[in-house]
Amino acid sequence: MRDKAEKTQWYLEGETRDKAPWIIPLNENFSIGRLDSSDLILSSGSVSRRHARMNFDGEDLYIQDLNSSNGTFVNGSRIKERSLLRHGDLLKIGQTEFRVSEGMPASGEQEEHTLVGIGDGQLDFSAHYGLSERETEILYFLVKGFNLQDIGDKLFISPGTVKNHVLKIYKKTGSHSRIELATSFREFNS
Repeated sequence: MRDKAEKTQWYLEGETRDKAPWIIPLNENFSIGRLDSSDLILSSGSVSRRHARMNFDGEDLYIQDLNSSNGTFVNGSRIKERSLLRHGDLLKIGQTEFRVSEGMPASGEQEEHTLVGIGDGQLDFSAHYGLSERETEILYFLVKGFNLQDIGDKLFISPGTVKNHVLKIYKKTGSHSRIELATSFREFNS
C-alpha cells in the first residue's frame, strides 16, 4: 500500500516531430496553450492561447477545456466539461497527442525519460548558439520536460526569471516551442 504522504506522479507521454519520446511531469494547475506562460506550450494554429488546464482533486487528475476554438479530446471524444483522466487515456490538443500516465512513465524510470539525451552535446549546442551558463542549465531542464516553476525550484530562481531565460533561448536558437527546441537539439547532436 502506498504511503499517504507519497503522492502519485502523473505524466503526459508523447513524441516530438522526429519521433523522440517526450515525457512531461504534471503539477497542480498545469496549463496548456500557445502562451509563453503556459506550463506546456504548443505552438500551433490549432491550439488556443489558453487551451486547457489540468488539476488534481486528491489523487485524481482532471482536465478542463478553456473554451478553446478547436477543443480538447480524451479518447477521441471532445470534452465539454471538467473530465476525469485515467491512466492510459489518450489526450489530443490540436494535432498533438499524449498518453496519460500515472506513476512512472510506461517505458522506464523518469530520469531515463529525457526528451533528448543530455551530455557533451548540450555544451556543443550551447556554444553553437551562444547560450550563457544559466541558459545552458535551463536548457537541460527544458529538454527533460520540466515546467517553469520546477526549473525555478531546482535552480533557486523565480519562474519569471526562468521564463526570461527561456525566451532568450528560443530567440537564440530560432525556436518557438519546446518541441522545436528539442527537435533542433536532437538534430544538432545526431
